[in-house]
Amino acid sequence: MARNPNPALTNNHVFIAAKTGGGKSQLTRNNVIPARGIRALFWDVDHDHKCTRFTDRGAFMKAVNKADKAGKPFRIGWSGADDQATFIWFCSVAWAILDGSRETWVVAEEMADLEMGQKTPPFMKKLLVRGRKYGARVVTTTQRCQEVPKLLITQPRTRFIGRHDDNDAAYLERQLGIPREEIETLEPLQFWRKDENGRELFTTKYKAFKP
Repeated sequence: MARNPNPALTNNHVFIAAKTGGGKSQLTRNNVIPARGIRALFWDVDHDHKCTRFTDRGAFMKAVNKADKAGKPFRIGWSGADDQATFIWFCSVAWAILDGSRETWVVAEEMADLEMGQKTPPFMKKLLVRGRKYGARVVTTTQRCQEVPKLLITQPRTRFIGRHDDNDAAYLERQLGIPREEIETLEPLQFWRKDENGRELFTTKYKAFKP
């Protein structure tokens, strides 16, 4: 159960979206998630991040609980079954170790693949809506914005929007106010970064990655 609530903590959630080849994994690794020194859980079925991965629920939970009790930084990933029920379980594990006295990163890649539609799964909603005061920093990514719950787009403080075309670009314009043509003309590795202070063009760099 999440513990030590601190209402003074800010919303640091991040949403990242770009069509295939747009560079969202590069951005996530290079500019959003620190390379070391953090408590982090990864929904990483495609092996996009450096972490200790598990495919067995029991082994995953044992490793998470041990790392949580140790009080040191960790990077633990789930790379097993990728169905919606397993994702809900993953989110419940993340919720259980949240601690308002220390930040916990929860990184979930390719959300559209879970076929959630507009319904935010249990515990994922908790992480996004209530996780802030328990130190959660939720980072989600997708290629197909219209196939993920709107909450993933509207709740985070920071949104990085890469290249999308046609209806997807129009949908993002309605949700975030970024003109469609400015989304459709982005180059690979370019993103509009939007938060409460406005938006700016941001470019990441390509770096070769070995999981």
